[in-house]
Amino acid sequence: MPRRQNTAAQRAREVQRETGAKYTAALREAAEGTARTGTFSLQELLAECATLPQWTGVHPEVDEEWAPKMFDSALLGGPVPYSAVLRLAGDLAVKGMSAEMRLESRADFSSLVVVCGVHRFELLLTQSAWAYELCRVPGCGSFPLSARCIPYCEGEHLAERSEAELVRMARDWGSDRREDCSRTPAAVDPGYEGDQLLAAAVARGVYFEVADALLVSCYEERHMIEDVHHGLLAMEVSHAMDREELRMGKVALAAAKRTQQAVGGRCACGKQLLPGPQRGVPARFCSRLCVLASEHSA
Repeated sequence: MPRRQNTAAQRAREVQRETGAKYTAALREAAEGTARTGTFSLQELLAECATLPQWTGVHPEVDEEWAPKMFDSALLGGPVPYSAVLRLAGDLAVKGMSAEMRLESRADFSSLVVVCGVHRFELLLTQSAWAYELCRVPGCGSFPLSARCIPYCEGEHLAERSEAELVRMARDWGSDRREDCSRTPAAVDPGYEGDQLLAAAVARGVYFEVADALLVSCYEERHMIEDVHHGLLAMEVSHAMDREELRMGKVALAAAKRTQQAVGGRCACGKQLLPGPQRGVPARFCSRLCVLASEHSA
């Protein structure tokens, strides 16, 4: 397969030869001038990594003694560390060599973002072995709460998820926490990530559905506790579940108060907001009627 031509890096070198411009400035202009929309496979990227010689240019962001070893990638629009690509390959290994990806963005010699399906990865270009998954919302530079179970950053992007998505993430996260505590089932703790799921659910008006999914996946269906556990352990799990349910209620109340304070304590209709979460009502509304009115006016 012939090497791809007319990449941002190649155009940058052409400009540099013709005008004497600095390589980094030429690269930035070339990358901005033509947005890459094509896809390439993991196998193609690894082939570049395995066959292209080390880039011998001067890294503009890092002193020479600290600069990572890089190769000039046609697929990624310029020099990129070998180790970062290998780290990315490890993260994508389960998808196979034919996994397709595309370059979402590149910031000179600072970092770049590649997308593979719904997954987004940042490769840092100033040091070795940096390739970590980002929040799945395009353009977001924040890390997810949990790349495997809660693949969105806390706050706005998590709170934008649908009820079905939040419930699914709650089940996945609860099951993950339960597995970690398989030998001490009464010690399961949803942790900070679980609390962020609850806060997002309060903002969406689906707290009760998400809390139930999280509680059951962390512990067990209440009527099944004595069938799954026995004797004193069943009692300990039941008590732990009761304590966690009460704690979740306090987390939800605090989340609702924060949202209500942000909007001045009143709904858009002017009514005073009720304390705590309401079923089917996002925290910034006073009733379902106001929710419907807001949707109709949008």
